[in-house]
Amino acid sequence: MSKKSETPKAAVGRSGLGRGLDALLSRPVTAAGRGAPQTLALNRIVQAGYQPRQSFEPEALAELAQSIRDKGILQPLLVRPRGEGFEIVAGERRWRAAGLAGLLEVPVIIRDLSDREALEIAIVENLQREDLGPLEEARAFQALLDQGLNQEAVAQAVGKGRSTVANALRLLQLPAAALRALDAGDISAGHARAVLAQPEADRAWALDQIVGRKLSVREAEALRRTPAPDSPVKVNPARPWRHVELNLSRSVGTKVRIQGAEKGRLELHFGSREELDRLVALLGAEQSE
Repeated sequence: MSKKSETPKAAVGRSGLGRGLDALLSRPVTAAGRGAPQTLALNRIVQAGYQPRQSFEPEALAELAQSIRDKGILQPLLVRPRGEGFEIVAGERRWRAAGLAGLLEVPVIIRDLSDREALEIAIVENLQREDLGPLEEARAFQALLDQGLNQEAVAQAVGKGRSTVANALRLLQLPAAALRALDAGDISAGHARAVLAQPEADRAWALDQIVGRKLSVREAEALRRTPAPDSPVKVNPARPWRHVELNLSRSVGTKVRIQGAEKGRLELHFGSREELDRLVALLGAEQSE
């Protein structure tokens, strides 16, 4: 595995926090002595209540620990006061690796930050330094929504497009088994979106097919389940087209609803621009720019 670098990636955007961590660290501070790098004992620093990255590869941490032994910590951790100690806002990998390297203290910058500010910075730091996993990213965006932001504000804060944020959040609608498979790396985000494109009743089946047959994303997107001949659909008099809805849903890979009898409308549901594009292409229509 290649050695991890502490050098940040290019900034993820031009608005909000996407301008990069340097802009965040240059803000005025609210207490004397906070803002200038200083050292803190490692045992005075605790993990954040919310950390976007849930998985830290042992091999990568060991490599970073060796780099710290050789060259020291090149960039201070960002922390905020918490009770008698300090909570990590940015730099948990460095903090963990410093412990492995045997350091007793680390360089830090102390900032007075709200929960929302700390969460935004933690997300941006992870996005700039090393890609989050698809579910880590989705959960991080959801945590920002829980802080009162809407999707547009989340997209601006992290320097990503709104559709990217919406598509990431949609992964949280996966059934529990698919969430576990995605977290474990057994399926990719593309596979996960193919599962979500299935009617809800067929998602567990689709996941079994993808994992059991080791399907590519393209093959997963083409999955269509044919109802067993000995399993007739019960017709609800209030919804006489129910069996047609189910068959169409399996055919196009999304929820279908028919309203009316002699006259009415046919609805195809979509949960993202990506899914709409797929349906438009499936219907053979051309998209206008």
